[in-house]
Amino acid sequence: MTHSRELAWLETSVGVLMLSDRAVISISGDDAHEWLQGQITNQCEDATSGDSVYGFVLTLKGRVMADVWALFHDDGIWLAVPESQVAALLERLDRYIIMEDVDLEHRAELRVFVAQGPRSDSLSERDWPADHLGTGGRLWIVSKDEVDPELERVSRLARELDGGWVSDEAWAYAHVVRGRPRFGVDFGDWTYPQETGLTRIAVSFNKGCYVGQETVVMLQNRGKAPKVLWRWTLDAAEAPAPKSPIQHEGQAAGELSSAVSVGDHVEALGFLKRGHETERQGFEIEGITARPLGPVSEGPGVANLPT
Repeated sequence: MTHSRELAWLETSVGVLMLSDRAVISISGDDAHEWLQGQITNQCEDATSGDSVYGFVLTLKGRVMADVWALFHDDGIWLAVPESQVAALLERLDRYIIMEDVDLEHRAELRVFVAQGPRSDSLSERDWPADHLGTGGRLWIVSKDEVDPELERVSRLARELDGGWVSDEAWAYAHVVRGRPRFGVDFGDWTYPQETGLTRIAVSFNKGCYVGQETVVMLQNRGKAPKVLWRWTLDAAEAPAPKSPIQHEGQAAGELSSAVSVGDHVEALGFLKRGHETERQGFEIEGITARPLGPVSEGPGVANLPT
């Protein structure tokens, strides 16, 4: 299934959905803002109520533990985080609260909604900027008791704007086609920030210290990461499985992370090892001819995003 109608909504009008793979952690206390500056990779020092900041929480060794949206409001900060990482994040973040006045709480009663597309700013008056695909986007928080009426409300408004409700499958499909990597699928604790292709929007190289920064700076000074996520197209009707090896003239050159069928061909994301960046021919995935389209950082799902 190509999900062409839903992709069109996300690219030209508005598509809406509840992010079932996202949870909310609240950060409160007098030192919350300053403390968060030392925990995520992006600059949030000057953020005020209504602002959002996308970034990574890293392990001590500089690998990506989670990608997060920090949503600043009058009473503190909400972190929209991967549901699968809530427990690990609470443990990791709490470890770095020393004398600061900071409180963390998993807000299990809250749900994350997203509107994506050029008309996304017409759906909610209590939202934050959150562009996932390079077409404009907003994100807002709803209590679980409000989910059903909110689903009805935003679906109706989206239809009035020539958009509609988007399935989880179509959302994943759009990320591959637009070239926007997803945490837990295309990158995670097996990758460094520079390998994700998202450093332009997720990492500040001009901020003070944060956990894992030493490794990030070291890789940046070296100039090249060991591997980098690229966009690919394959001459096939059926998508190969994730983790399929990418070969160049019979030699290991990388690994597929996600792929979708798009009519008579396949589009995919996958890591390309350092040293193969200038090659444009001779690649195969599971015996299928594969053509590199360029790093995800240059694709529409990342290059079109505001910093």
